[in-house]
Amino acid sequence: MSKKSCIRTSAFLLLAALLVTAPAFAGKDDDYNAAQAAAAAGKAEEAARLFCKLDPGFKDAKMMCGIMQKEAQKELQRNESRFQEGLKAFNEGHFDDAKQKFQNVRTGPRAEEAKQYVISRIPAAIQAKEKEKEREASAGAEAAQNQKFDQGVQAYNRNDFNSARGHFQGVTGGRKGDADNYLNRMKQYESAMAEGDRLSAAKNYKQAQSSYEDAARLKSDGPGDAKGKASQMIALLNPTKPIETAERPKPEPLQPKPEDVKRQVVVAAVKEPSRPKVDVARLLAEAADAKARGDISSAKSKYIAVLAAEERNVQARVGLETLPKETGPTQKRASSEADVMLAKGIREYYQGLFEKAETHISDYLDVNGSKTGLSHFYMGASKLTRFYLNGEKDAGLKRDAEAAFRLAKKTSGFRAPGEAYLSPKILKAYQDVSQ
Repeated sequence: MSKKSCIRTSAFLLLAALLVTAPAFAGKDDDYNAAQAAAAAGKAEEAARLFCKLDPGFKDAKMMCGIMQKEAQKELQRNESRFQEGLKAFNEGHFDDAKQKFQNVRTGPRAEEAKQYVISRIPAAIQAKEKEKEREASAGAEAAQNQKFDQGVQAYNRNDFNSARGHFQGVTGGRKGDADNYLNRMKQYESAMAEGDRLSAAKNYKQAQSSYEDAARLKSDGPGDAKGKASQMIALLNPTKPIETAERPKPEPLQPKPEDVKRQVVVAAVKEPSRPKVDVARLLAEAADAKARGDISSAKSKYIAVLAAEERNVQARVGLETLPKETGPTQKRASSEADVMLAKGIREYYQGLFEKAETHISDYLDVNGSKTGLSHFYMGASKLTRFYLNGEKDAGLKRDAEAAFRLAKKTSGFRAPGEAYLSPKILKAYQDVSQ
């Protein structure tokens, strides 16, 4: 081969070699550049993969492979830490913090789960929390309305119609219907009493009697003594007869059915102890002395003890009505002397004298007797027994009974008497009433 031919052959071979190796070098450069770009973007795992697949002798690929593998391991640990912090914040209800932590988990085995927290679980938890807040707010509002309603019932039971009206007028929501029933009943009662007074002043005793009896049917122990005024009208219509005999014959008291009320002894907690005959004169003198000294608690306790013995004692009734009015937390408790009135009311309940029982229990509550739970309970039991015996037709009686039961349940330390004293039907109704 000539010298010229050799030169041409060598040139051809060199060109061929260059043409073969150029794509290979170009491919390595592309992978290297991609690895560098991944490292610059903070994608340590991707950068490690790209550096480590390069020829270890190509540039600094071997060194960068080791560096990025270590960085990828650190990033994996950081992502796990971010995920756990996000999970902790999520479980504690700190949803904004949780979202930020989960959003920073961009790579690794936790990345997809972190993404699901951001996309669906956190929004769902926020929505559930908002609904729970709404439920709590609704429950709080309902509890406030129940309290306002029960305060109205207490005022109504003690014949403080002005306070009762103020409480009932502020009731909204689910108890508004019951509150409106009380407001309507008080309005009707006061209207009937006013009409009775007007007719009485005009000497129309027959119609006055009818109006007073209408009022008594609405609230037998209401303010102004509707029953007493009706009796006075009867006496005026029959002037030749004494008041005692001029009254209309009263129907026999309703006798509770065996399944409604068991005739048992009065519960031991209020069972009246054996005591000598009440010295009315002494109690009245002591009450007047206590009243003069400003000892309201003793005065009202002694007056109520007199009324338990002599229901029509005018001096005791006037003495009670002229005591300084106490309301709210400043009202002093009556002493144990007043418990005789509660015992009287409970005995009347077991005798089937339900309206009398309610009147005397109401008198006991009016002087703020100490056994509030028991008195509210028997008030509710009496009204509910009347509701059952009257064929379950008077919804007002049932509402009154439930309101009294709620007040009994709210009394700290009170426990209802057992089945030895009351029918299971009454006790179940008490248990079913929510506070």
